[in-house]
Amino acid sequence: MPLELEHIKEGLYYRYKGHIIRVEEVHYPFLPAMRHAMEAIPIENNELFMLGFETWNRSGEFIRHLSDGREFGLKRTQNTGWTVWINGVDIKTELHYIHEIQEIWLVLFKDVLRRRGDHPRPALKLMYYLMPNTSASVKIGIYETGRYSGKARKYNEILPYQQQLYYLTWDCTFLFRNISFAIWLIVEPTVPTEVLFEFEGRTWGLELVAGRGTSDKDTRAAAKWLHHHLVENVLKQL
Repeated sequence: MPLELEHIKEGLYYRYKGHIIRVEEVHYPFLPAMRHAMEAIPIENNELFMLGFETWNRSGEFIRHLSDGREFGLKRTQNTGWTVWINGVDIKTELHYIHEIQEIWLVLFKDVLRRRGDHPRPALKLMYYLMPNTSASVKIGIYETGRYSGKARKYNEILPYQQQLYYLTWDCTFLFRNISFAIWLIVEPTVPTEVLFEFEGRTWGLELVAGRGTSDKDTRAAAKWLHHHLVENVLKQL
Protein backbone atom coordinates (compact mmCIF):
# COMPACT_ATOMS: atom_id res chain seq x y z
CA MET A 1 0.00 0.00 0.00
CA PRO A 2 1.51 3.38 -1.00
CA LEU A 3 2.63 5.73 1.75
CA GLU A 4 0.43 8.75 2.37
CA LEU A 5 2.07 12.02 1.37
CA GLU A 6 1.40 13.59 4.77
CA HIS A 7 3.53 10.86 6.38
CA ILE A 8 6.56 11.58 4.18
CA LYS A 9 8.64 14.35 5.70
CA GLU A 10 12.04 15.84 5.04
CA GLY A 11 14.88 14.11 6.86
CA LEU A 12 13.08 10.79 7.37
CA TYR A 13 14.38 7.46 6.05
CA TYR A 14 12.36 5.16 3.80
CA ARG A 15 13.15 2.23 1.54
CA TYR A 16 12.75 3.11 -2.12
CA LYS A 17 13.10 0.31 -4.66
CA GLY A 18 15.47 -1.62 -2.46
CA HIS A 19 17.57 1.38 -1.40
CA ILE A 20 17.33 3.41 1.78
CA ILE A 21 16.90 7.12 1.09
CA ARG A 22 16.57 10.15 3.30
CA VAL A 23 13.83 12.46 2.02
CA GLU A 24 15.22 15.83 0.96
CA GLU A 25 13.65 18.95 -0.46
CA VAL A 26 14.75 17.98 -3.95
CA HIS A 27 12.40 14.96 -3.78
CA TYR A 28 9.25 17.00 -3.07
CA PRO A 29 8.08 17.52 -6.69
CA PHE A 30 8.37 13.78 -7.36
CA LEU A 31 6.91 12.30 -4.16
CA PRO A 32 3.42 11.79 -5.66
CA ALA A 33 5.02 9.30 -8.08
CA MET A 34 7.80 8.02 -5.82
CA ARG A 35 5.52 7.17 -2.89
CA HIS A 36 4.08 4.17 -4.76
CA ALA A 37 7.49 2.49 -4.50
CA MET A 38 8.38 3.77 -1.02
CA GLU A 39 8.10 1.62 2.10
CA ALA A 40 8.44 2.36 5.79
CA ILE A 41 11.51 0.66 7.30
CA PRO A 42 10.64 -1.74 10.16
CA ILE A 43 12.64 -1.36 13.35
CA GLU A 44 15.25 -4.13 13.34
CA ASN A 45 18.51 -4.66 15.19
CA ASN A 46 20.75 -3.81 12.25
CA GLU A 47 18.80 -0.61 11.55
CA LEU A 48 19.20 0.47 15.18
CA PHE A 49 22.94 -0.14 14.99
CA MET A 50 23.06 2.08 11.89
CA LEU A 51 21.31 4.83 13.88
CA GLY A 52 23.99 4.71 16.54
CA PHE A 53 22.19 2.57 19.12
CA GLU A 54 23.91 -0.21 21.06
CA THR A 55 22.63 -3.20 22.98
CA TRP A 56 21.77 -2.70 26.64
CA ASN A 57 22.10 -5.60 29.12
CA ARG A 58 20.65 -8.99 28.09
CA SER A 59 17.00 -8.08 27.81
CA GLY A 60 17.17 -7.14 24.13
CA GLU A 61 17.01 -3.42 24.81
CA PHE A 62 18.85 -0.80 22.79
CA ILE A 63 20.21 2.48 24.08
CA ARG A 64 21.81 5.62 22.74
CA HIS A 65 23.67 8.04 24.99
CA LEU A 66 23.42 11.76 24.31
CA SER A 67 26.25 14.19 24.90
CA ASP A 68 24.32 15.91 27.71
CA GLY A 69 24.05 12.69 29.70
CA ARG A 70 20.52 11.75 28.72
CA GLU A 71 19.67 8.25 27.47
CA PHE A 72 17.19 7.18 24.81
CA GLY A 73 16.20 3.52 25.00
CA LEU A 74 14.08 1.06 23.02
CA LYS A 75 12.63 -2.22 24.21
CA ARG A 76 10.66 -4.86 22.30
CA THR A 77 7.00 -5.39 23.17
CA GLN A 78 4.97 -8.56 22.86
CA ASN A 79 3.17 -7.06 19.83
CA THR A 80 6.27 -6.86 17.59
CA GLY A 81 6.57 -3.18 18.41
CA TRP A 82 9.06 -1.19 20.48
CA THR A 83 8.50 0.97 23.55
CA VAL A 84 10.54 4.08 24.23
CA TRP A 85 12.09 5.25 27.47
CA ILE A 86 14.03 8.39 28.31
CA ASN A 87 16.45 8.18 31.24
CA GLY A 88 14.68 5.01 32.34
CA VAL A 89 11.16 6.54 32.20
CA ASP A 90 8.71 4.80 29.83
CA ILE A 91 6.93 7.43 27.71
CA LYS A 92 4.05 5.05 26.98
CA THR A 93 4.25 4.84 23.21
CA GLU A 94 4.81 1.96 20.80
CA LEU A 95 6.80 2.30 17.60
CA HIS A 96 7.16 0.02 14.60
CA TYR A 97 9.15 1.99 12.00
CA ILE A 98 12.45 3.84 11.80
CA HIS A 99 10.88 7.13 10.74
CA GLU A 100 8.78 7.08 13.93
CA ILE A 101 11.98 6.98 16.00
CA GLN A 102 13.31 9.90 13.97
CA GLU A 103 10.16 11.95 14.57
CA ILE A 104 10.26 11.41 18.34
CA TRP A 105 13.98 12.14 18.41
CA LEU A 106 13.44 15.45 16.60
CA VAL A 107 10.65 16.50 18.98
CA LEU A 108 12.60 15.58 22.12
CA PHE A 109 16.10 16.69 21.21
CA LYS A 110 15.60 19.20 18.36
CA ASP A 111 18.09 17.23 16.31
CA VAL A 112 17.99 15.04 13.20
CA LEU A 113 18.73 11.35 13.82
CA ARG A 114 20.95 10.08 11.00
CA ARG A 115 22.40 6.74 9.96
CA ARG A 116 26.11 6.10 10.33
CA GLY A 117 28.00 7.73 7.49
CA ASP A 118 25.07 9.94 6.49
CA HIS A 119 26.64 13.26 7.40
CA PRO A 120 25.10 16.64 6.57
CA ARG A 121 26.35 17.89 3.24
CA PRO A 122 28.65 20.89 3.48
CA ALA A 123 27.22 24.08 2.07
CA LEU A 124 28.56 24.47 -1.44
CA LYS A 125 28.93 27.74 -3.26
CA LEU A 126 27.60 27.11 -6.73
CA MET A 127 28.24 29.38 -9.67
CA TYR A 128 25.32 30.25 -11.92
CA TYR A 129 25.41 32.03 -15.25
CA LEU A 130 22.87 34.26 -16.95
CA MET A 131 23.59 33.48 -20.57
CA PRO A 132 23.40 36.47 -22.94
CA ASN A 133 21.38 36.54 -26.10
CA THR A 134 23.23 36.81 -29.40
CA SER A 135 22.54 38.89 -32.47
CA ALA A 136 22.77 38.25 -36.17
CA SER A 137 23.06 40.72 -39.01
CA VAL A 138 20.30 40.13 -41.57
CA LYS A 139 20.61 41.48 -45.12
CA ILE A 140 17.31 42.85 -46.47
CA GLY A 141 18.37 44.60 -49.67
CA ILE A 142 20.65 47.19 -51.34
CA TYR A 143 20.63 50.95 -50.94
CA GLU A 144 19.89 52.38 -54.39
CA THR A 145 20.42 56.08 -53.67
CA GLY A 146 22.21 58.32 -51.22
CA ARG A 147 25.59 58.06 -49.56
CA TYR A 148 25.13 54.30 -48.95
CA SER A 149 24.16 53.57 -52.54
CA GLY A 150 25.19 50.08 -53.55
CA LYS A 151 25.71 48.91 -49.97
CA ALA A 152 23.68 46.24 -48.26
CA ARG A 153 20.73 47.21 -46.12
CA LYS A 154 20.89 45.24 -42.84
CA TYR A 155 19.36 45.00 -39.43
CA ASN A 156 20.38 43.14 -36.32
CA GLU A 157 18.09 40.37 -35.13
CA ILE A 158 18.26 39.29 -31.48
CA LEU A 159 18.61 35.53 -31.11
CA PRO A 160 17.73 34.04 -27.73
CA TYR A 161 20.33 31.87 -26.00
CA GLN A 162 20.22 28.38 -27.48
CA GLN A 163 19.30 25.99 -24.69
CA GLN A 164 20.69 22.49 -24.27
CA LEU A 165 18.60 19.43 -25.02
CA TYR A 166 19.42 17.92 -21.60
CA TYR A 167 20.27 19.41 -18.23
CA LEU A 168 21.97 17.49 -15.42
CA THR A 169 21.61 18.67 -11.81
CA TRP A 170 24.90 19.45 -10.07
CA ASP A 171 24.56 16.50 -7.66
CA CYS A 172 23.86 13.93 -10.43
CA THR A 173 20.40 13.26 -8.99
CA PHE A 174 18.10 14.25 -11.86
CA LEU A 175 18.37 14.56 -15.63
CA PHE A 176 15.95 16.89 -17.45
CA ARG A 177 15.03 16.88 -21.12
CA ASN A 178 14.19 20.28 -22.57
CA ILE A 179 12.01 19.16 -25.51
CA SER A 180 8.89 17.08 -24.84
CA PHE A 181 9.77 17.63 -21.21
CA ALA A 182 10.85 14.61 -19.20
CA ILE A 183 12.64 14.08 -15.89
CA TRP A 184 14.66 11.02 -14.91
CA LEU A 185 15.95 10.06 -11.49
CA ILE A 186 19.54 8.84 -11.76
CA VAL A 187 19.92 5.50 -9.98
CA GLU A 188 22.58 2.88 -9.35
CA PRO A 189 20.81 -0.31 -10.46
CA THR A 190 21.81 -3.78 -9.31
CA VAL A 191 19.66 -5.66 -11.83
CA PRO A 192 21.73 -6.14 -15.04
CA THR A 193 18.80 -5.40 -17.35
CA GLU A 194 18.36 -1.96 -15.75
CA VAL A 195 22.02 -0.92 -16.14
CA LEU A 196 22.39 1.57 -19.01
CA PHE A 197 26.14 2.12 -18.70
CA GLU A 198 29.05 1.89 -16.27
CA PHE A 199 31.31 4.78 -15.35
CA GLU A 200 33.76 5.55 -12.54
CA GLY A 201 33.33 2.14 -10.94
CA ARG A 202 29.55 2.20 -10.60
CA THR A 203 26.47 1.34 -12.62
CA TRP A 204 24.17 4.04 -13.96
CA GLY A 205 20.49 3.84 -14.76
CA LEU A 206 17.60 6.23 -15.36
CA GLU A 207 14.17 5.99 -13.80
CA LEU A 208 11.46 8.10 -15.41
CA VAL A 209 9.61 10.21 -12.83
CA ALA A 210 7.87 12.71 -15.12
CA GLY A 211 7.15 12.92 -18.82
CA ARG A 212 4.04 11.29 -20.23
CA GLY A 213 4.64 9.42 -23.46
CA THR A 214 8.38 9.02 -22.90
CA SER A 215 9.54 5.71 -24.36
CA ASP A 216 12.34 3.31 -23.48
CA LYS A 217 14.10 4.55 -26.61
CA ASP A 218 13.98 8.09 -25.21
CA THR A 219 15.46 6.88 -21.93
CA ARG A 220 18.33 5.12 -23.69
CA ALA A 221 19.03 8.24 -25.75
CA ALA A 222 19.14 10.28 -22.55
CA ALA A 223 21.53 7.74 -21.00
CA LYS A 224 23.80 7.99 -24.03
CA TRP A 225 23.93 11.78 -23.63
CA LEU A 226 24.55 11.46 -19.88
CA HIS A 227 27.42 9.02 -20.37
CA HIS A 228 29.10 11.26 -22.94
CA HIS A 229 28.52 14.33 -20.75
CA LEU A 230 30.14 12.68 -17.73
CA VAL A 231 33.12 11.51 -19.77
CA GLU A 232 33.68 14.99 -21.23
CA ASN A 233 33.47 16.76 -17.86
CA VAL A 234 34.74 16.32 -14.30
CA LEU A 235 32.86 14.04 -11.91
CA LYS A 236 33.89 14.41 -8.27
CA GLN A 237 32.87 12.31 -5.30
CA LEU A 238 32.35 14.34 -2.13
